Amino acid sequence: MPIGELFSTCLPFVWRNLRQLGVHEPDLEDQSQEVFLTAHRRYDEWDGQHPRAWLYAIVRRCASAYRRRSHRRHESPVETVPERSDLRDPSARAEIELLLRVLDGLDEEKQAVLLLYEVEGMSVPEIAAAVQCPLPTAYTRLYAARRELTRALEGVKK
Repeated sequence: MPIGELFSTCLPFVWRNLRQLGVHEPDLEDQSQEVFLTAHRRYDEWDGQHPRAWLYAIVRRCASAYRRRSHRRHESPVETVPERSDLRDPSARAEIELLLRVLDGLDEEKQAVLLLYEVEGMSVPEIAAAVQCPLPTAYTRLYAARRELTRALEGVKK
């Protein structure tokens, strides 16, 4: 896949994941550019397999560097937010807030695997490549995240 096509097809994916990993809304454009500049520099090292997994690894590193820099500037990263929805409905708003609290309770590895699988629709082999873990570990994290999410949501609804 040429770098231009990679950019045009994966920009929304990069944008969503940078936001999920704590990049402030006003900085998303700059950080997305940083991701694709890094991808362009490392394009020859890429095996051409699983473009979103490869980009996610770059996104994680860029978001991590961004959070370290924002800490030095005494800024705090934004809270994770869902895709735009109608939050005027109090029950919808309450459900979204509950889900975000439960997701925030998951450790970072489980949360990343769950969101990449459920929200981004990535396969578990792609996720394993993206988060740089063995395939069985990715499956274990997904199973554990689902189990913890279910338990937390059932505990709240009772």
